[in-house]
Amino acid sequence: MKFRCDRDDLSDALQTVQRAVSSRPGIPALTGVLMNASGEELVLATTDLEVAAQLRLPVQVQEEGVALVPARLLADMVKSFEAAPVEFEAQEGQATIVCSNYRGNVRCLPAEDFPMLQEPSGTPVTVAAEAFAEGVSQVTRAASRDEARPILTGVLLEITPEGLTMVATDSYRLALRELTATAQGEAKALVPERALAEAGRAAQGEEKKEIELFVDSSSVSFRIGRLMLTSRLIEGEFPKYRQLLPEGYENRLSGSRQQFLDAVRRVGLLARESSPVKMEFNALGVRLSSSSPDLGGAVEVVEAQYEGQDLVAAFNPGYLADGLSGAVGERVVFEVRDGLKPALVKGEGQEFTYLVMPVRLPAHVG
Repeated sequence: MKFRCDRDDLSDALQTVQRAVSSRPGIPALTGVLMNASGEELVLATTDLEVAAQLRLPVQVQEEGVALVPARLLADMVKSFEAAPVEFEAQEGQATIVCSNYRGNVRCLPAEDFPMLQEPSGTPVTVAAEAFAEGVSQVTRAASRDEARPILTGVLLEITPEGLTMVATDSYRLALRELTATAQGEAKALVPERALAEAGRAAQGEEKKEIELFVDSSSVSFRIGRLMLTSRLIEGEFPKYRQLLPEGYENRLSGSRQQFLDAVRRVGLLARESSPVKMEFNALGVRLSSSSPDLGGAVEVVEAQYEGQDLVAAFNPGYLADGLSGAVGERVVFEVRDGLKPALVKGEGQEFTYLVMPVRLPAHVG
């Protein structure tokens, strides 16, 4: 095979697909990028058997063919090149890469060892790329990182003809985002957080107006411009989250989202490990405080509109900051019942909901 293309285009493509490259040294073929040149395009493919990426790149094909090249090595090489056209040629198990005054040779991997990638199938869904990317960033932060509970490491996608719901929980907080979408049927998919995060990252950018999802019983595919990402689904039953969502609480704080977020972060600096941030709600707003025997303590008052009874609750500052960061708009609404029930965080609009469990106050706090 032989082709010529723009250095920036090839570098960006390789950087994108190499995120699906396997780090397993025992399967050499999975460390490579399969390059298939035909017609007027180059198809790059990578997989770690859990997530697969395919990207189509317009190039000047001089000789059609297939080659499997070490992915990270090739990506690093092309990234280091000058801004000049790249010429690539592979024959007899060796690839030659030429750019400006540079010429390098790389030993290829056996292309026949690379697994066959399936074409997307299942229920098709169309959603706005910008909204999808925003929704992914809002919900993935609530997915668990504990591999001992694999179901909670994923994000549930619920698809109906009217829209798409994304929800994640690690049992300490829950994030939900509703999206307007067009679907030909109904489906559910429990997607690994890593795969959904990669799809959300790829969906960013004004040039990508819409993306397509294809959901079947065992996999989900995302078509984003020239990129196709496919992921295996997590097997198991996601928690019945809707019964956890309250309609709302009578105690309601409304104020500047950024001011509230900054205060939580500042006060949270002196909360370590199991130490929460204590929040005292009253007619003037909320008083935040933290205390650590080893570090010291901090107090900050945030003026805000508060409706309800005076009460005290405490929360993990990191979880609280995640909810405030995910909310959209200049103002945020924080609803709380008492120090035992989960609190609700909402931004401007009803599309995003964040639930965070309180922390029981230890005797030394406050």
